[in-house]
Amino acid sequence: MIELKEVDKFIESRFQRVFILKGINLTIKQGEFVTLMGPSGAGKSTLLNILGMLDEDYEGDYFFGERSIRKMKERERSALHKSEFGYIFQAYHLIDELTVYENIETPLLYRKVGSSERKSIIANLLDRFNMVAKKDLFPAQLSGGQQQLVGIARAIAGKPSLLLADEPTGNLHSGQAQEIMEIFQELHREGTTIIQATHARENADFGTRLIDMLDGKIEKDEAIKHG
Repeated sequence: MIELKEVDKFIESRFQRVFILKGINLTIKQGEFVTLMGPSGAGKSTLLNILGMLDEDYEGDYFFGERSIRKMKERERSALHKSEFGYIFQAYHLIDELTVYENIETPLLYRKVGSSERKSIIANLLDRFNMVAKKDLFPAQLSGGQQQLVGIARAIAGKPSLLLADEPTGNLHSGQAQEIMEIFQELHREGTTIIQATHARENADFGTRLIDMLDGKIEKDEAIKHG
């Protein structure tokens, strides 16, 4: 599904290049649930942003399916982005002026989903996340945990084939964190490919593969065995 070949990301300072990612070679198959781990500054979020096509300032090759992202026209990249990718950000990135309902609806409008289907998808998500009573509230009226749940509902509304999550449980208490990871596991069983960056080792145990990063390089890449 995804292949990175010799991907470097660096900043040019006056005297030298400072590498944020160095020599990343990575293949991710459809249906995997991959966790990127490592200390702050290891390059997890940067790698996630490149995988999510949010950062195009790097060297090396990125293939999605058989297609080189580098060689795509801007219009093609944008269409791929909207049709295949879902994002969960550490800082929520909800739209303050929109209600919970409208925030979740946004990706469905991008994908030109018809009105009755939109209503049905959103109703199911509000129910799944126990947010029916909150649907007309604005982000500022929600707790951090509730905002994160809305962010996740929005990310999965359009049934992306690839879900990218940056510290998806970073702002949640342990009960909510467990709930989110169980939802991820369910999505994974339904066929969604998931890549998450996290500090929490217990989150990695929900997935199928663990990639340890250090100083912009992949240190270790191993399958996670489930009992």
